[in-house]
Amino acid sequence: MTKLSIALITVLCLNELYLFRCTTTETVITVDKALRQKLQFKINITFPALPCKEVHLDAMDVAGDNQLDISDHFMKQRITNDGKPILGSFKETLNSIEAEPEDPTLDPSYCGDCYGAGETSTSCCNTCDSVLNAYSKKGWSTRTLLQTCPQCIREKKGLHAITKGEGCNLSGTMEVNKVSGNFHVAMGESTVRDGRHVHMFLPEDAPNFNCSHIIHELTLNNPSGSLNGYARYVDKSTGLYQYFLKIMPRKDGYVYSHTERFRPLMVEVEDTIPGMVGVGGTKSKTHEHHMVQTSLLPGVFFIYEIEPFRVEEIEVSPSFGHFIIRIVGIVGGVIAVVGAIEGGFGSGERNNFF
Repeated sequence: MTKLSIALITVLCLNELYLFRCTTTETVITVDKALRQKLQFKINITFPALPCKEVHLDAMDVAGDNQLDISDHFMKQRITNDGKPILGSFKETLNSIEAEPEDPTLDPSYCGDCYGAGETSTSCCNTCDSVLNAYSKKGWSTRTLLQTCPQCIREKKGLHAITKGEGCNLSGTMEVNKVSGNFHVAMGESTVRDGRHVHMFLPEDAPNFNCSHIIHELTLNNPSGSLNGYARYVDKSTGLYQYFLKIMPRKDGYVYSHTERFRPLMVEVEDTIPGMVGVGGTKSKTHEHHMVQTSLLPGVFFIYEIEPFRVEEIEVSPSFGHFIIRIVGIVGGVIAVVGAIEGGFGSGERNNFF
């Protein structure tokens, strides 16, 4: 039994030595104390049925910060409805309007009115795009320019508010405050009035805003994202897509989980129409079904919420004192068990272990 005990102690001590030299990874959740930081979203989304002139990226948060028609570090590419780049088109920054050449039939001395939006009193706006750019720089609304501005009427800009058979790819990065908020691509021109973020559009044009989209990439300082590769399409009725993101801070960046919801613009309602009085004095009823347009804002919204906790993975290794205690426990335990076994057999003379 003595040799067996020594062999058992040796094996167990070697196993403890191996465990002492190894490290384990543990997940620790702590309160996120990082303040005044920014979140950086990397976005690559294709809208196969929306022209680039209708794709405007806005962001807002609970702190009251509004970013309208975000332009920094963003590009957009005109594509066909099957995803191929349109030949002759180019990538452009989000807030720049693709300039068109001036009408060659205009008088060379022609100087179009900027309607008070020019940099100087003598500034000329000869095209619709130049008027739109001047208004955008001033922060003025351009909602009615396509229908009222002589330059836009001459170029028939108002007749092509939503171009059929053309899409747009939106890609780039943006920074937002590290507080809950949302960013979205929605119908109409966005503006801030009385501290509120609003979109201006004609309700009768809403059914034409096809918000079908393909999310190629949506990440935060991390190459993986749960929405990467998502595609959603609408056929008969457009509507409002909402993605609710739960963002969890980590030591190496941020990860998120999501849920989604779709609300259609057109809903079916049932009307009950009383009929003629029948036998027994009962009235017959007929039911008519028809579609009604709701007051939803068509678009794609990403509503994010930041968890107040940070997840960290740390490497833990046993202390030397813990290792010594384990070794003493092994030696003492084996001796006690072997002594109990020998005593149980009741053999004549017991051998001392040492």
